[in-house]
Amino acid sequence: MISIREITKEDWVEAVKLKVKKEQEDFVASNAISLAQSKFQPFIECFGIYSEEGMVGFSAVAQNPVDKRVWLVRHMVDAEHQGKGFGKSGLKKMIEYLRDKFSCSELYLDVAPENEEATNLYKKAGFRITDEKHGNCPVYRLDLSEYTEDY
Repeated sequence: MISIREITKEDWVEAVKLKVKKEQEDFVASNAISLAQSKFQPFIECFGIYSEEGMVGFSAVAQNPVDKRVWLVRHMVDAEHQGKGFGKSGLKKMIEYLRDKFSCSELYLDVAPENEEATNLYKKAGFRITDEKHGNCPVYRLDLSEYTEDY
């Protein structure tokens, strides 16, 4: 069973200790950077992804205050917990949270083009590439009217 909980002063150190595999470090900012960013851009929310094993992953989400688009800003699973379905389960929980909180019809994310595992996960969830980019990272969009958890 997977759950998500907003990062608090009680568990932020645990979140910072989560790390991706060495070969994945260039694909996603550290959780410490995400937490710092959320303090200066308070529209960003940070969550721990929990299993019965404790915190196994981390996500940051936001609604852009300018254009109101809703973003999955970061999504990661600790190296020791990868390959157990936590990325997929955590993504489902984050999509559900964002859909409910913002009553939005679409979600966005960007992903490093070399990050094949994440790209495959997002595509299976229904995210489709757009013609937009953030730096060298393509932006993907999920139409929530077509979203199904059957992936």
